[in-house]
Amino acid sequence: MKMLICSIGSEQCEATLRFGAEVAKALCADTVLLGMLKRGQDGTQLEEMLGKVSEGLTELGFSVQVRLEVGDAEKIVMGELEQTAYDLVAVGALGRRRARHTLLESVGMRIMERAAGSVLVIKGDRSRLSRALICSSGTEHSRHPVRLGAAVACGAGASATLLHVMDPMPIMYAGLEEMEETLPEFLQTDTEQAGQLRWAINLLEAQCENVEIELRQGIAADEILGEARAGDYDLVILGSSRSASGITRMLLGDLTETVVGRARRPVLVVRSAA
Repeated sequence: MKMLICSIGSEQCEATLRFGAEVAKALCADTVLLGMLKRGQDGTQLEEMLGKVSEGLTELGFSVQVRLEVGDAEKIVMGELEQTAYDLVAVGALGRRRARHTLLESVGMRIMERAAGSVLVIKGDRSRLSRALICSSGTEHSRHPVRLGAAVACGAGASATLLHVMDPMPIMYAGLEEMEETLPEFLQTDTEQAGQLRWAINLLEAQCENVEIELRQGIAADEILGEARAGDYDLVILGSSRSASGITRMLLGDLTETVVGRARRPVLVVRSAA
């Protein structure tokens, strides 16, 4: 596993680098720490943080390279991705001063769209990884985020919660208790979703010590964000539309953008190549 962790010299640089390092340790990844500065910007703080994070990873026996470059952040990152094949790239999100509606124009979101590998968008100030939310669509496509999610959560010794969101109930059935299905009942059904969830549960339980399963019904993005808040998860893991096709890609593209845009915590968007 080869991982690139990018940070600009902002107030979020420490959180970005520290959380990125936690994921790198969980995956035992060969890591490149890339610091980026605007021309004329004082890089003392960023250089110091890069050194501390590098030292911590090196002491644990991991391979680490550190680079500090000056120029346009997006061009620097995309140039690096064109030169080297990374399995995972971690980038910081916008600072708190930027308006929410500009998020789709941020460097992090554009890199997420253009990168060939998986992308970790680091938001908030979390420095530890103790609770991970792994989202499964109940299709074969969802095996990729489950596999990488299991590797991250189990490698970090974190508890892993597998979440599947069922389609909203048609209005004509709203309020009918007999239409509600419990998790054990759902897992016994002969459907693709149930079969994929059984596979995911077996994988997680074989690798992680602490596994929980959550079944929700409603609009996928709302339910994922609601569970992320309620469970105070440190990381949300979901698939990318780049790995799907047709109508699935269109719907998942909206889901990915919505979750990354609205989440107040790190989000790992998994490509199938991971």
